[in-house]
Amino acid sequence: MPRHALFLAALVLIDAAPIGAQPVPDLTPYLMADRAAEVALARSAATKNVSDSATVLVLTGSGFVEAIAGTNGFTCLVLRSFSGLLTDPDFWNPRVRAPHCFNPPAAWTVLPEILRRAEWVLGGMSRTEIKSRTQRAYAFRELSMPAAGAMAYMLSPHQYLHDADPRWMPHLMFYYDRSLPAATWGAGGASATVIEGSAADPLSPVLTLLIPVPRWSDGTPALPR
Repeated sequence: MPRHALFLAALVLIDAAPIGAQPVPDLTPYLMADRAAEVALARSAATKNVSDSATVLVLTGSGFVEAIAGTNGFTCLVLRSFSGLLTDPDFWNPRVRAPHCFNPPAAWTVLPEILRRAEWVLGGMSRTEIKSRTQRAYAFRELSMPAAGAMAYMLSPHQYLHDADPRWMPHLMFYYDRSLPAATWGAGGASATVIEGSAADPLSPVLTLLIPVPRWSDGTPALPR
């Protein structure tokens, strides 16, 4: 099962829970009534020189829609818990707010799966069906492998990634196909310099590497870990 936004798996590797049909809950806690606030939160994923000219998407009851048209090829949005692992017990955690800014190669090749996932989830599709549809989409090349240079910023000082460690660390995410193992980059666990962010999803065709950085997007230092 491909996973491109493994911000939860990067922090806490959890035991897999069964994937089953689950009714879509009341969407109100997942939506932000103040669109301007959601745009600002999305833009906080990267430094202003990147995010001020980026396209910004916001979440609606049927999926993400464009709120701001950008000019630099980057796309920023705030992911919710249902963009994480399908097996995550916190799949419906309404507190999760994970601002991402995808660079142009990632916006072309990584973001489409995330947007499609949101539409399926909000449309009431079971996680079992989402898993099989995603696998078929990759098998028939309806979804692409990450393009060369695909990466995303996750530098928001306001991110909430998991109840156990809401902000974790500001970090960059890099996306590759599985033609080379994570060991090629010396990637390891959460304390490594390069973190194997897809470790909790070994069947994913996409390899996600995370690199923590010392400052948030507003320039304030991250606390030592």
